Amino acid sequence: MPLPEPEPVPEPEPVPGPAPEPVPVPWPEPEPQPWPDVDEPEWPDGWAQADGRVPVSAFGAAPPPDAANPATSRWRRTGRFLARPWLLALVGFFLISAGWAFASPMSSSPDEPSHMVKAAATARGEFVNSTSRHEVKGGFEKTWLGYPLPAKYATLDAMSACFRFQLTSAACGKKFGTDERTKIVETSAGNYNPTYYLPVGLPSLFLPGVGALYGMRLMSALLNSALLAAAVGVAAGWRRPGWPVIGVVACGTPMTLFLSGTVNSNGMEATAAVLAWTAAMALALDDDPKPRQVTRRAIALGVGGVLLANTRSLGLLFMLSVLVALAVVAGPRMIARLVRYRAVQIVLAVLVAGAVAAFLWNRYSDRLTTQAQSFGFLTPGVIATEVFWNSGTYIVQVVGSLGWLDVALPPGSVIAWYAVAGLLALCALGCARWRETLVLVALVLGTVLIPIAAQVAEARRVGIGWQGRYILAWVVGLPVLAGLLVARRVGPDLPAALERRVPTVAAIVLGLAGVGAFYWSMTRYAHGGFKKYGPYPIQWAPPGGWAIWWVVYSIGLIALVATVAMRRRDALWRPSPPPPPPA
Repeated sequence: MPLPEPEPVPEPEPVPGPAPEPVPVPWPEPEPQPWPDVDEPEWPDGWAQADGRVPVSAFGAAPPPDAANPATSRWRRTGRFLARPWLLALVGFFLISAGWAFASPMSSSPDEPSHMVKAAATARGEFVNSTSRHEVKGGFEKTWLGYPLPAKYATLDAMSACFRFQLTSAACGKKFGTDERTKIVETSAGNYNPTYYLPVGLPSLFLPGVGALYGMRLMSALLNSALLAAAVGVAAGWRRPGWPVIGVVACGTPMTLFLSGTVNSNGMEATAAVLAWTAAMALALDDDPKPRQVTRRAIALGVGGVLLANTRSLGLLFMLSVLVALAVVAGPRMIARLVRYRAVQIVLAVLVAGAVAAFLWNRYSDRLTTQAQSFGFLTPGVIATEVFWNSGTYIVQVVGSLGWLDVALPPGSVIAWYAVAGLLALCALGCARWRETLVLVALVLGTVLIPIAAQVAEARRVGIGWQGRYILAWVVGLPVLAGLLVARRVGPDLPAALERRVPTVAAIVLGLAGVGAFYWSMTRYAHGGFKKYGPYPIQWAPPGGWAIWWVVYSIGLIALVATVAMRRRDALWRPSPPPPPPA
């Protein structure tokens, strides 16, 4: 018997109410186009500019900040600020320099006792003094100037005298004195320009005991690290920053960072030169500079150039060399374009004033130390021959010959640095134009020829005393220019893997070279020998022990590797799309 069919259920009557909203049609996004007359973006991807322009990357539109969660947005901003290349570089360079400041026994940097006396005197307002004596010893001539200082500063030389130039541990070093009575303390750096020594000597005014000496070292480390970080900031402004940044990081040779962490004006000569070279070459190579970029680079050139000219006697010539290289690489048309900017005009005036000040100081200081030629028997031919045959030693010393030139680095550290520098130079020569090639070749040849010319001019008076660190302000121009050239000429055609990986791998290689340098120096001072590869027995240790400064130094190296590896993505600017019309 069939079942009865169910009665159909009536459909509910529609309840009157508002009509459903229409589905919005997606607004077509315009093609990404560069925003006219603005600088390249400096905000991290995903952040909107105040006037409504937002960054767009190759991976699509960047999401706006999380306005619904202010805490997340704040943490995101903080994280991206801390990842900025210049800040990472500042932390990295300072921690490495601080590691050298504490891991190196006091007065173990070249002529550091004299430089500390000069810094302490300059901070106390003793800029010049005519009390002097001349001394010819060991084939060199020195002029000693005396300054009224606490008598304890006369004990600086004894702090390292027992282990200089001999393989003994630093345990025999004397302690810093405690006599606060004023006496005349002599220094062989008395005629040096006071620009570097004034800020470095300030900690000696208020820190007690040996803390004043470490305070001066840390002030020197901070000053030099800031100059190097500023150079990284200029290099990181390029669209493909990996190669320019590794060029700047390569300038931080173990010798440069060792001098930065001790009291020696040679350190600031090198770091100021890095900033001047980076800013000058960035100005010369950018075919389409934005006004704000030109202003930043010009200010960097002004700071680096003035400090370079007013650090050591050759600094003025090195500064002029940077300006000549800028003119050659840029060419007449680019120079004519740059000088139209008000910022460039002001910086040129500042550079002229700084050059005049450096020239006047050099003339005055020469009068303090002028005397009859102590080595009149040296002929130009003899001088040139000896300096030329020592060129190999000077080239190795550019990378590092620490202490009083009695701490040679392991061969691997020297080879690693020159491998990276050679890679940069060869890549740059492969893509350089003739003007740029001319400057690159001049930088290579000048490394050999400048010491010869300088010694021929001075050796009859002061003896043949050239060292590789004296040419650092010239040599650093090579990796800086090479890195910028690769980024400028090869950038669009360079495979992404090479662009990303090669600078990072090069930074790791330089980091390993730095580890070798630090360990070699540790074994030298801890137990007085290089062939005792184990860390024990420890006869001398820095304040706090070796472990803490190994950690500090290693964190600094990691920060520098991160500086090179952290790449912001290429970004284009476009206006925010207009809102859709109301329904």
